[in-house]
Amino acid sequence: MIAVGIIFLILAVLLIVVGTMAATKRLPGNNYIGLRLQEIRKSREAWDNAHRIAGPFWILSGVCLVFGGIVALSAEGWMWLLPALTFVAAVLALSVGSNLGSRAAFLYEQAHANEEGCGDSCNCGSEGCGGEEAAAASAPQVDVNALRHAARESDR
Repeated sequence: MIAVGIIFLILAVLLIVVGTMAATKRLPGNNYIGLRLQEIRKSREAWDNAHRIAGPFWILSGVCLVFGGIVALSAEGWMWLLPALTFVAAVLALSVGSNLGSRAAFLYEQAHANEEGCGDSCNCGSEGCGGEEAAAASAPQVDVNALRHAARESDR
């Protein structure tokens, strides 16, 4: 099955190139390749930090596929077990890298929110937290008399 070996090698090259670009902070923000989470897309720093963590694991995944592809080109009988195991190792390394990159983005976002004075319960947007005066200024005005009148009318 030369086709399996060729597919492994093509995927390996793709993973090694993307992993290297990610680890060196040269992976451009895009919609197709890389981690696609809201926390990661908020800033270039968050994108670079998350991919810097995930990149080495993606390279490891590519190296596993290179080994599996080389073995698959000449595998016979029980030797097919090696490409299968390298495929499992590659998927495992890819998922561990993605999970660690996502976790790094989450922690980066929390640290960034804490620097702006936001607590865990604050949902800061791009404006940041303005304290209680900002919350009071953005709160809608309620006509209490109209609410009392509506409650009396509903009781009748």
